[in-house]
Amino acid sequence: MILFVALSCNLFAPGVSESEVATQSAAIIEQGRMTATVIALQTQISALQTEAGKQTTTEASPTPTMLLPTQTPYPSATPLPSFTPLPSFTPVPPLPTATSIPCDQAGFVADVTIPDGTVVAPGMSFTKIWRIKNTGACTWTTGYALIFSSGERMGGASPQPLSANVKPGETIDVSVTLTAPTSEGKYRSSWKLRNASGVEFGLGSKNSAFYVEIVVKASPSGYAYDFVNSFCAAEWTSGAGTLTCPGSDGDSKGFVLRVENAVLETGTQDDEPALVTQPQAITDGIIRGKYPAYKVQDGDKFLAIVMCSYKATNCDVKFQLDYQIGSESIVTLASWNEKYDDKYQSVSVDLSSLAGKEVKFILTVMANGAMNQDRAQWLAPRIVHK
Repeated sequence: MILFVALSCNLFAPGVSESEVATQSAAIIEQGRMTATVIALQTQISALQTEAGKQTTTEASPTPTMLLPTQTPYPSATPLPSFTPLPSFTPVPPLPTATSIPCDQAGFVADVTIPDGTVVAPGMSFTKIWRIKNTGACTWTTGYALIFSSGERMGGASPQPLSANVKPGETIDVSVTLTAPTSEGKYRSSWKLRNASGVEFGLGSKNSAFYVEIVVKASPSGYAYDFVNSFCAAEWTSGAGTLTCPGSDGDSKGFVLRVENAVLETGTQDDEPALVTQPQAITDGIIRGKYPAYKVQDGDKFLAIVMCSYKATNCDVKFQLDYQIGSESIVTLASWNEKYDDKYQSVSVDLSSLAGKEVKFILTVMANGAMNQDRAQWLAPRIVHK
């Protein structure tokens, strides 16, 4: 309307014709109508928008009604299991530092003959044998030797070269022939090894000596020579080699044992000790005990009772009394066959033919065929004067 009034004010402007005014008025009126229409439309649109906005707001965002569900109680809590503590940690010890093995070192294996405490007669000669292992890193050659270290030498030769080369981990039997003192008492003779450069060494890291310890005592029996009391002074052998003394009962290589108050085949118990000698467990097996040299006197006799051990019912053996002078061949003086038959033999051998000679007597037992319970028993073997 303001626009219409403003425009109408110009209708009567000077110099304007009536037709021009009518034309302009019509144009103004038409323009006003259009403008009003536009305004009306805008107003209507605005009203519609306002109404739509109210409806949208009302429908899109209704006031929520909160409906709480019925409360369900939680289940009662289950207690956790009791805690078991882990075991205390034991630290792992550190690995040992590698220790180098010395070139020359020995280890003791066994007393093959003359175990410590062996009783020997005054002035009796005997051979001591030690079984020694090479625990060092170098091979022992025949340039190595057994040497006397301390104690009673007892006439033993020193040095004595080794009989063979010995690689690390191998063993060797080293021996020395000794003569017991004439006075009764306990005696020890200590020995070591020496390498080719003249350096001595012994057992273990401390280079300890190995030794023989004997008890010198006259035979309580009064015999000139007692084979039972001196049985470990002998060198016992079989087809399997040198045997330890005393041996282990049942050893398949053969063994010798001392038995006190021996039982005869008849079941009678005697008051004398005996030697049980079993050959190597092979067909025609054998066992020998070579005793130290004894100087035979005129009128000497060898006496013994030979038999199978009690209850060795399959025993079938041959006993022999052999001897050797120096390094000469072995000679058989007498022999006796024995089976288990509830009997025994008392034997006597005159030694007069050997009077004045240094004789190594040998107790020998051989299996007659297959060796089966061949436990041969020498009861009180001895040499007596007439």
